[in-house]
Amino acid sequence: MAIRHVVLFNFKPGTDEVSLRQIIDQLNELPCQIDEIREWSIREDVGQRPHSSRFALIADFDTLDAMNRYLTHPAHVRVVEKALPLIGDLAEHDHEI
Repeated sequence: MAIRHVVLFNFKPGTDEVSLRQIIDQLNELPCQIDEIREWSIREDVGQRPHSSRFALIADFDTLDAMNRYLTHPAHVRVVEKALPLIGDLAEHDHEI
């Protein structure tokens, strides 16, 4: 069974749009750098309800092991290290598809 990795996140209030877009751009470069990624999408929320997350990252992998290799891949780790100080809220969910 394939695995879908879903991350919902918001940047901290006051994060400037330039920094925010740089992180999104760096995340969107990961599929070119990490072979394990089968499908990739980052979308911005349009509903903007009080408890909505501004961004949703959805990534598909062939196996749970492939997803774990992605999570520990140096390119992913570098982007996460840059992003985490700017992230206010983050939720992750992984399921079989």
